[in-house]
Amino acid sequence: MFTAGCAGESKPTEVLRPNVPGAVVLLVEREGGEGPYVEGSKERFKVTASGEDFKTVRWSSNAGALEANAERVEWTLPSKGTASLSVSVETVSGKTGEGSFDFNVVASAAVAPGTVVDPRPDVTGSTCKLAFDRAGKGHVIYLNDTHRSLWYASWDGTVWKTEQIDGPGLNNGGSYVSNATLAVDEVTGTPHVAYIRLSAAPPNPVIPYSRVAYATKINGSWIRELVDPTGYGQNLRVSIALNPAQALQPSIAYSESGIGVQLTTRTGVSTWAGGMARVGTLMGDLSFDSSGTLYLPYVTNANSEVSVGIKPGADTDTIRLTSAYADGHKWLSTAWGENRHLLLLGSGGAPTDGSQFAFYDLAVASPYTSSTVRFSQVDYKNHASAVAYGAGKVFIVQRHDSTLELLTPDAAGFWTYTQLGSATALSRPSVAVRPTDGTPHVCYQMDGKLNFQ
Repeated sequence: MFTAGCAGESKPTEVLRPNVPGAVVLLVEREGGEGPYVEGSKERFKVTASGEDFKTVRWSSNAGALEANAERVEWTLPSKGTASLSVSVETVSGKTGEGSFDFNVVASAAVAPGTVVDPRPDVTGSTCKLAFDRAGKGHVIYLNDTHRSLWYASWDGTVWKTEQIDGPGLNNGGSYVSNATLAVDEVTGTPHVAYIRLSAAPPNPVIPYSRVAYATKINGSWIRELVDPTGYGQNLRVSIALNPAQALQPSIAYSESGIGVQLTTRTGVSTWAGGMARVGTLMGDLSFDSSGTLYLPYVTNANSEVSVGIKPGADTDTIRLTSAYADGHKWLSTAWGENRHLLLLGSGGAPTDGSQFAFYDLAVASPYTSSTVRFSQVDYKNHASAVAYGAGKVFIVQRHDSTLELLTPDAAGFWTYTQLGSATALSRPSVAVRPTDGTPHVCYQMDGKLNFQ
């Protein structure tokens, strides 16, 4: 039995190369289909063998319905999960061959055609961040790249509604925006946004500088606040999280070379309090656990170790992920798994070394320094990715150049890859799991527009 793991990829042809003398090399071709394998759909396949005519062909599957016609078969795909299609042949010349293909069949809702969130003519979505509240309402923030502005959209399950958060304007305090991230109150659906505003630095209005800003929606209106009045350079990084132990107060971490990781918490309207959290550079998404402990990915300036520190806690309360900074870890996307497992995924570096694009499973223990980390490779080349956890599974969205894929482990722990279509090079997708049905959804840029599926 020769197995080729299709895992939801839309490869036009699979080749089975036997290692048994006298066996035939088989080619199985998908006919008239592309993209992911969707439950309930009908897929057609054809088996061929170069220079050989078939005497008999037998098709079988572990699930779904088959209608075979010699070297061709139509397969009605079963419900989402892993499904197998097998073929065995005997040629007129007496050669034999057989093979089995494993497919990652996905739910139809997960691969509905991409919806353009903002249909206006502007270029949108080079950066987006997606989240769901407990009722299943979708929330996404994204950049309008044409006018360097920040937008928010909400999804009721059918229709997207868009609103502007910040951007250039007349006497309204608006400003250009270069980056943003999102945290959502799961109960009320209130969005909290941390972002970077670009302003002209007096007395020279030509030199831009970055400022950390915050926005939230109260009683139907957006309010905007400056978190730190200081202006920083163009390498400013920012992340936000809500503290469940303190009435979901937002905390924002930010850093730039030379200032260390600053951490500040909103204690009232336009009131922020905090200071230095770590010596180093912010490296990923903040995460609170249910007790109010904050987990902060960072890289030290002294020895380039990539670590996760906690607050409150001593400066020595850290868990090292890597012994040296790897270019693949431009940013660590994070999500909480079950039983206090913090999941971290490296993303955004030069895809030259597969070992850099790593998945870390941090099993949090008490004391924190007794926590353990397990390392898993994800993909050898990866230009941008993000992680989410829901319905008892890990989901990863990743972009290879302009190819977008959804990853999740199978029963044996191996990654399965479902092609979602294309995405714009240099853009950053996001993934989140809708809690009402366990379906993973992604936001991404394609053809200059923010898409959702």
